Amino acid sequence: MRKPPPPEPSGAADSSPGHPVMDAIYSFLSHGRFARALSVTILATAFGVHLLRSTMGWAGLNALLVSQILLVIMMILARRRMITWGPVVPISLALFMFWCFLSLVWTRYPEATWTGVVYQAAFAILGLALAATRDTIQLIRAVGDVLRVYLGLSLVLEVIAGLLIDAPIRFLSITGGLGDGGNIQGIFGGRNPLAVISLVALVTFAVEWRTRSVTSTVSIGSVSGASLCLYFAGSPVGWAALLFVAVVAGVLYALRALTPETRRTAQFIVASLGLLAVVAAWLSRTAIVVALSAGGVIDYRLDLWRNMWTLINQHLMTGWGWAGLWRPGTFPFSELDRLTGTTHRSGVNVYLDVWLQVGLVGLVLLIIALALAFTRGWQLASNKKSEAYVWSPLVLAVLMATGFGEGNLLIEWGWLIAVMIMARTSAELSWRKPKVLETP
Repeated sequence: MRKPPPPEPSGAADSSPGHPVMDAIYSFLSHGRFARALSVTILATAFGVHLLRSTMGWAGLNALLVSQILLVIMMILARRRMITWGPVVPISLALFMFWCFLSLVWTRYPEATWTGVVYQAAFAILGLALAATRDTIQLIRAVGDVLRVYLGLSLVLEVIAGLLIDAPIRFLSITGGLGDGGNIQGIFGGRNPLAVISLVALVTFAVEWRTRSVTSTVSIGSVSGASLCLYFAGSPVGWAALLFVAVVAGVLYALRALTPETRRTAQFIVASLGLLAVVAAWLSRTAIVVALSAGGVIDYRLDLWRNMWTLINQHLMTGWGWAGLWRPGTFPFSELDRLTGTTHRSGVNVYLDVWLQVGLVGLVLLIIALALAFTRGWQLASNKKSEAYVWSPLVLAVLMATGFGEGNLLIEWGWLIAVMIMARTSAELSWRKPKVLETP
């Protein structure tokens, strides 16, 4: 049986006597059930962006985002006595967002930068609101519920396209490859996004299983479905990230099994080995790239990255201006499309993409924000007994690892989840956290 969620204040006790209608609205907006329903709706919109954009267009998607932001604002106003914003909003995240906004000063494409900043801010606002009004286990349950439906729908549509009608579903970018043994896209627009989301789902379902948030039957079915999606996606990015996250999870659970005294020494050893691995990978980067390109796996990415690097060198520190999603027909993105012969919506590498758009300063700010969130999440996961704390560092590890071959971390669902994790870990361990709220 699913464990009942912890009791939440309805808000009625905090409201002062007033008009009955206003009291009813206040009670509705501040109630825990409304917060849960809104969190599921927000996550369903973020993960379903490609599906919604394909069926409703940009106008429909933007209307959904605006309406959700308005609902979030009303909910926060109703819950204002229960929210302490200081520790929830990481300074590192705020600085990165401010730098992206500041790029309006020097951007080569002001209209695209303005719309890109607003689009990025919309998902950031929603992510911060989720982190401020829901605890970690509640967020895990919401993500799990959404991904169960979306991955199940993806498999159903792939069976229809690949086995029943043997024809692509073009408006959803489903090619019907299941009949040939793989390379499916689901409702996410490509095999790589499907693989990354399947990895996030696997981590989420595993944590649900460990925390007994859902029944064993639901857990087994969920893990099996996510595994099928990952397998049939056939994404090299997904397989590499799976290996990386498996290693991270193994190390994390090994640390959790140690005594507190032993764990402190082990943490230092793990950090030192991790730093050595990063240095070794950087020194061996040429050999790694040659080995990968020899198999033809990343040839088109290498071609794009080489051309991106030429443009990065022209505006090394500040970049060309924030855009988020690339704009076809807008220089320098149009030039990169011309040189590679393919239309791109991102640089298929988060770190090079940020460097191109907001320069080395923006890249450093993003890395600091991610590193702080991962360190805080790792500290919580290795020291706290609850299995729920394991979710944040493992999901962030998925996003950071796949960021070397995909752009999910920067936009839409990936950005919302990253902001949500940054905010939740900051709320738990921020130095700005009031002592009365500290976790024992």
